[in-house]
Amino acid sequence: MVARLALKHRVADEVTCFDRNLERARMFLDFEDSHDIPVEEADAINSEMLSSKLSGYDFVVNTLPTFVRINEREKLLNPIVMQASLKAGVPYMDLACYGGRRRTAEQLALSAAFRREHNLAIINAGASPGLTNLLAREAYEDLDKVFSIKVMSLEDQKGPSFLISWSREEMLNVATPVLVYRNRRYAFIEPFSESIECNFPAPEGSVRCYPVSNDESYTIPVYLRTQDFDYYAGGSDIEILRALYRLGVLEEKTLIVRGKRVSLRSLLYQILKEPSSPRSYLSAIEEGELEDAFFAVGVVAIGEISGEKGLSSRSVFFPSQRRVNNLLPGATYITYPTALVVIALLQSLKGRNLHGVFPLEALPGVVRRNILETLEEHKIFVNREFKVEEK
Repeated sequence: MVARLALKHRVADEVTCFDRNLERARMFLDFEDSHDIPVEEADAINSEMLSSKLSGYDFVVNTLPTFVRINEREKLLNPIVMQASLKAGVPYMDLACYGGRRRTAEQLALSAAFRREHNLAIINAGASPGLTNLLAREAYEDLDKVFSIKVMSLEDQKGPSFLISWSREEMLNVATPVLVYRNRRYAFIEPFSESIECNFPAPEGSVRCYPVSNDESYTIPVYLRTQDFDYYAGGSDIEILRALYRLGVLEEKTLIVRGKRVSLRSLLYQILKEPSSPRSYLSAIEEGELEDAFFAVGVVAIGEISGEKGLSSRSVFFPSQRRVNNLLPGATYITYPTALVVIALLQSLKGRNLHGVFPLEALPGVVRRNILETLEEHKIFVNREFKVEEK
């Protein structure tokens, strides 16, 4: 979707896709606007080979899952691709971090190396994380002092079927321990262990949301001075994962199968289907299996302004799946806005002399504003609210 939008909106003169499965990659480009996009074979685990293939390009966008399973072990992909970009001297961008038991995103460990090489890396640069981080910074700057920041996400499908819109790796990661930042301290809590009502723009309104593993927690407390940070998600997609978690299907435990010890999560990884094909969302709508699907994000910052309590919020309701089917056939209600944020970033970074590793909340104000203006040109509008209450 990033490749197709980059050509459609003339962000790039040439685009090449790299994948280790050429047939599957071409399936995702089997649309009239992208037949001519070349696909080359490459394996992200081979940093040396990848580096030689990246040489000469103006930007590399890493849209891989954050890890790959090799013999029951998880191998992180972001650092490998970042190292390849560094060696090739090409600016880098990715859409998510692995996080895990760390307190900060793994990509930040390469900040000094990117500065030293006068190179740029933009990390966690999709819709959530990504746009949510930028909106958190915008709300944060409305206040003199910030006590808490809350990020909310809604992923909701309407209809009898459930279609996987992300990779299996990232979907299962949602049900892992959740990093929170409370009273200026990091802690891990159980996923789905709490619930709150979150307000989203119409037509969704109030939705029951839960703490789930997220990427925002691994950068926002690093760059924005706050006492508390939490992330909550809701909607049918999250409710399905919550049900599986409560049934014990997503637990980190092992079973004995034919005399061998096998992790339950690994079994589920093998059982789950690959992410739905590009045309599956088109046919699901046409055949009535999917009525529609929705994606929205929100940010609320609470603090002080001029000695009084202040609340600043931002929210975005992205185009529904039915609308996306017309805007970019083959994209989903999540991949379309994610790719669109990448395109807005690429446009906004042209001519900027930035070195180092940046999540979106750490970008200069002029770049952040330009990103929002570019998204508005694509009919992605930010709802803003600001309240001051007397103490």
